[in-house]
Amino acid sequence: MIRTLSDDTLLVFLSDCHIGGDEGRSIFETPDELVRLFTDIERHDGPVELVLGGDFFDFLRIASVPAGRTRASVTMADPQYVGLFAALKRLTAGNRRHVIYLPGNHDAEVWWNQAIRRELIAGGYIHEMVLSYAAAFASRPQAVIYSEHGNEFDPQNRITDYSDPLDRPLGDHIVTDIIPRLPRGRTATALQISDVDRVFPLAILPEWVAGRLFYALVTQAVRWLLVPLAVAYVAFEMIAFVVGVGRKSINTLFIDVTYDVGLLLVAFSVFFLVARRMANRALHPSGRPPPLHQGEAIDAATAQIRAMLEKGEAPPLAERPTGEIAVFVSGHTHAPAVTPFLRPGGGTGALVNSGCWLRQLQALRTHFRLPTVFLSRFVQTHVRIRLVSGAVRAELWDYPRGAQQNLRVVERLAVLGRLPREPDANAPPRLVAALEV
Repeated sequence: MIRTLSDDTLLVFLSDCHIGGDEGRSIFETPDELVRLFTDIERHDGPVELVLGGDFFDFLRIASVPAGRTRASVTMADPQYVGLFAALKRLTAGNRRHVIYLPGNHDAEVWWNQAIRRELIAGGYIHEMVLSYAAAFASRPQAVIYSEHGNEFDPQNRITDYSDPLDRPLGDHIVTDIIPRLPRGRTATALQISDVDRVFPLAILPEWVAGRLFYALVTQAVRWLLVPLAVAYVAFEMIAFVVGVGRKSINTLFIDVTYDVGLLLVAFSVFFLVARRMANRALHPSGRPPPLHQGEAIDAATAQIRAMLEKGEAPPLAERPTGEIAVFVSGHTHAPAVTPFLRPGGGTGALVNSGCWLRQLQALRTHFRLPTVFLSRFVQTHVRIRLVSGAVRAELWDYPRGAQQNLRVVERLAVLGRLPREPDANAPPRLVAALEV
């Protein structure tokens, strides 16, 4: 069914917050900013349709719950999230406010677990739950706005039957069975392995691992080899000079020390360059590294969605034929973007990814072709769709937040002058991109 929206409706899509998890496993860090978004939407003058587009919860990170509880109730009762769900409940209770929940691959349990569905609807947190969403403004009935989470375009996370608790794709097992068993302890802490969930995009995970190993090796080599050797040598020469061994003049002493320390630095530089070359060759045997950043290449899921839309094919989770889609909104990849596509009937459509509400580790180019350095960046985005002068306008919005950079000295030197400026505290929401169809 295609919902008919009044022309003054604000349509909001939010996905991939990944709220919840056992102790030490949650990756959602900014409930206050999400409360701010809900409050801003609540204050909107006019009707609002809020679509929670999948992976709002992260049930895969919760191993088990006490008898009589659900993963949803345990998450909502967590003290750090109580204010967040209170804000969502206030929004849902507002006049001309409608909240719809679409399941994703990390929260598919909301579909097959009737207890969770009752908790969310009867508890006043959402109004209804559907697998996919289709709507159009009253004056533009042919401009269909469609949304589903997007995991159906990802073979590793595709779900065939959302009603079957045993239908678990490979991605589920990676989150529930492999990541919790990653090495822990001193070595894991030094390599920051626990941050593997925040590497973006996942295709560059090998780059991240190689970078962690390379910069850890260089740091340890400088700390425990180069510096001690240099200090020991200088100390030896100074002592020899003081006691008169070799009878060197002060000028000769400094010349010898400078020369020998220089040779030590040259030897270390050779080691450094060999290590860098080995790391690059291991990652890129062809000599061509893959794209590292958003916008450098269309990910496979986005390319698949675009091909489907331009052929006029029905989306995987559409309940029935939706007509020609003018705006397609998905999430899943955590890569916020607004891109055009060619509609089969002529004209341009908007392919929109709502992004996420998480901290990511994103690649930053380095000097001298050194292994990639990864920066912490908060990506807190959502999509707003409205009717403007008869055109359907799809907007991507971001709530900026600065992130603390946990970089080694050698990593900071590798990206010297390239570190982006962090947003100011309490920076206002900003429009990132927009497209009218």
